[in-house]
Amino acid sequence: MSINVISADFNRREFLEKYWQKEPVLIRQLIPQLVDPLSPEELAGCACEELVESRVITEFDPDDYTLKNGPFEEEDFTSLPESHWTLLVQAMDQWFDEVADLRKQFDFVPSWRVDDVMISFACKDGGVGPHFDNYDVFLLQGQGQRKWRLGQRCDDLTPLRKGAQLRLLESFETCEEFILNPGDALYVPPRVAHWGVSLDDSLCYSIGFRAPSHSEMIEGFSDFLIRSSASSHRFEDPSIDLPVDPALIQQSSLVDSFNMLRANLDNEPLFQQWFGCHVTQPKYPELIVQIDRGSAKRVGKELKLADLVRHNPSSRFAYMINSDIAATSGDGGEAQSAAAANACPVTLFVDGNAAEFDACDAQSIRRLCDPRPIEKRELKSMLSIESINELLEQLVVQGSLVIE
Repeated sequence: MSINVISADFNRREFLEKYWQKEPVLIRQLIPQLVDPLSPEELAGCACEELVESRVITEFDPDDYTLKNGPFEEEDFTSLPESHWTLLVQAMDQWFDEVADLRKQFDFVPSWRVDDVMISFACKDGGVGPHFDNYDVFLLQGQGQRKWRLGQRCDDLTPLRKGAQLRLLESFETCEEFILNPGDALYVPPRVAHWGVSLDDSLCYSIGFRAPSHSEMIEGFSDFLIRSSASSHRFEDPSIDLPVDPALIQQSSLVDSFNMLRANLDNEPLFQQWFGCHVTQPKYPELIVQIDRGSAKRVGKELKLADLVRHNPSSRFAYMINSDIAATSGDGGEAQSAAAANACPVTLFVDGNAAEFDACDAQSIRRLCDPRPIEKRELKSMLSIESINELLEQLVVQGSLVIE
């Protein structure tokens, strides 16, 4: 494997065609003069909070990694050795707007694919060991330097260390190594082994992308179908003769049931609805709090007086245009494709819920899914549309939108 090195002004479309989910890429100076949004001390403070997911990985002996999960106390950090440990804190983009802004560097990938921004602080020789992920990740270097090694391609049969607390590789075959400086980013596609070691006190921002497994999709879609299935729909005997043997299951008697199950599964619109709900499920639903009944009565008035409305950082928004026509541009290119999209009904997905809207609401739905805050003038225009007014009120009440 040979690492591809490109500059920060790379062609996004070319990256998606050549490298995305195919080959690793080192992007030099993606963010020149990067200013870290958090200091290591502030990150450690976040790891002491009850609602924040965090862990510390320490290498007390060569290749002997120990995992401890947070929340932590201050003395947990003062008792750590001077080297060979790493602090990892999940979903910092849900707590700090400056961290969420880092995601804008990767907006050439659909936003609903983004999982979160994890920040890791590592002291000298700190790292999490040789491993691979089943999802895409960009590793953006903050302060300090880290040496990264890329290894072999892995799969479910790749041997892992037995008895380890972490999913570490039994063996690592170094194919390439290089040093990341502040502002550099490394893209690692799924199932490519990688191993980072800090050369000094350093910060790294891991932007991971959701990739539900086939087993997850089978289980989730099946559960979705079960919830909508009537209990009266049951196995029925076809016309049968006297059994030759009462214990024999005739294969011919299963044909109707199998065809019925296959027909239920072979429902693409229903799968699309389930998928939209699934990928917008919030990572931390406990951070999306429905407002009390008394406040809910005042939401309409507060929206009219609001300076802006923004997404709850823990919420997930996406939409789907319900027509194959919109996916084809034909003559006129993207402009005609957009026009076709505007003529189609649209489904909005927010925090695992779905709602359908008419084509005339498509522009408002697209704007609502844009992570930029909706300011007063634009908000007033959206509130003038009855269906969107009701939607905004509902999203505020359930905690997915925040009024400021």
